[in-house]
Amino acid sequence: FAWSEYIEEAWGWFSVLCIGIIIAVVIDRRRICPAIKDIEGKSKRQDKVASKLKEEAWKQMEPLNRLYDWDIFARMLAKAVPQIELDPYFTEQRQADLAVTYGLGLYGYIHNDCSVVYSLSGLINGNPFVICQTKNMYMDMKTYTGEKTIHWTTYERNSDGTSRAVEHTETLRATYSAPYPCFYENTRLIYGNTAAPDLVFNRPKSGLAGREDSRAFKSHLHEVRKKAEDLSHSDYTILNEEFETAFDTSDRNSNQQFALLFTPLAQESMMRLLRDKEYGYGDDFDFNKYHMINTIIPDHLQSINLDMNPDHYKGFDYDKAEKDFCDVNEEYFRAIYFAFAPLFCVPMYQQIRPRKAIYGLDMPTHCSYWELEALANFWGDNCFKHPACVTDCILKTEEQREGDDAVVTVSAYGFRSEPRVSYVQVQGGDGRTHSVPVSWDEYFPVTGTGQMRIHEDNTFSNDQALSPRERQHHIQEVLSSKNMAVYRRHIASSI
Repeated sequence: FAWSEYIEEAWGWFSVLCIGIIIAVVIDRRRICPAIKDIEGKSKRQDKVASKLKEEAWKQMEPLNRLYDWDIFARMLAKAVPQIELDPYFTEQRQADLAVTYGLGLYGYIHNDCSVVYSLSGLINGNPFVICQTKNMYMDMKTYTGEKTIHWTTYERNSDGTSRAVEHTETLRATYSAPYPCFYENTRLIYGNTAAPDLVFNRPKSGLAGREDSRAFKSHLHEVRKKAEDLSHSDYTILNEEFETAFDTSDRNSNQQFALLFTPLAQESMMRLLRDKEYGYGDDFDFNKYHMINTIIPDHLQSINLDMNPDHYKGFDYDKAEKDFCDVNEEYFRAIYFAFAPLFCVPMYQQIRPRKAIYGLDMPTHCSYWELEALANFWGDNCFKHPACVTDCILKTEEQREGDDAVVTVSAYGFRSEPRVSYVQVQGGDGRTHSVPVSWDEYFPVTGTGQMRIHEDNTFSNDQALSPRERQHHIQEVLSSKNMAVYRRHIASSI
């Protein structure tokens, strides 16, 4: 009885407390709601003011934003490094020069599993080069997993002699591997020079420069010495042990031409470059030479977007636009300059001028198929891919030309997928073999098509003589006269 009275009394006080809380909340809500509405109203008014100010800022920055173009970095690079001359775009003439005069040929062939995403060509002291970024596709194996839960019952005898059932549960897991299309991008610098025309070597990055006291350096030095001993019947000799270990080209086919190219001065310059991680990137590049074609593959170029899109600079905040402009171009300059740096280390590359009879000198300066693929990739896979395609695409082009105008047919090679289920036999804890289902995708090639219209602007040759305002006016004339949608390094195009 005493407990029931205590509970009733506690329940009464609890009811009074709840009612008091409800009343307090209602009163407080009447005070808070107007404040909330007032704050929301102020927020909306401030958003409108901010929107108007932002719109006004964009209008004020519009004259500056219009001056940005695709070639702004190229012009600054040409002024900063005079020995580098940049082309407005990668022409058939430049490609033919690299292929026929310097032997690029099949070595530089862009096959059907590869598409050019970006190209920047020109001359270094009169010798041709092209920075090429490609999208590549290869078939790899992808592993899929599946699982199945099984149950079984066993019987155990208790200490008293009775039998009891024991339930068991186990999750069986299985894997299944199937072909899968993989895509990756690769950026490299291709440079033609007639110095040491018969020399061939492949030099992978090692990161050993500046680590002469390390175990890895000593181990690699031992390997280099051993290679020299094994190849004693040939003309291979070690020029400088420290250099040969850090810049290992022991697979070279001509020691005489290698010594002619990599003089003591070239070796010293190369070692400084390999050790420099303050201003440069250190030893982050492969250096391959195939007769007169030199290929540099730097790691730092693989992670940078080289499309030079002027949208990187545009904005409504002047201070931020100034900072972005400086930051982006400093990053571009550092990345591209140190891609060329291994070539600058070799004095003979600066001294050798190109052959007088350059193939295709009288050819029209039409853009090469590398440039057409880069233009198609600028628009993106979605403009050309097959409706059933579920992967990235490799874009290839064919053109039908009429003077400076051309209709470019783009083929987008991708894959569609079909769901599949395979059953993998797995031994279970119950002593039986079970079929574990594994879901996977089978990929089939599909091809999408589309077209681009391009117009090559060859109405003037001295591009750098134009002021930014004259240049912008000229671009607008090209676009309006041809009814084009985009202007990219002197090429107007529309889908």
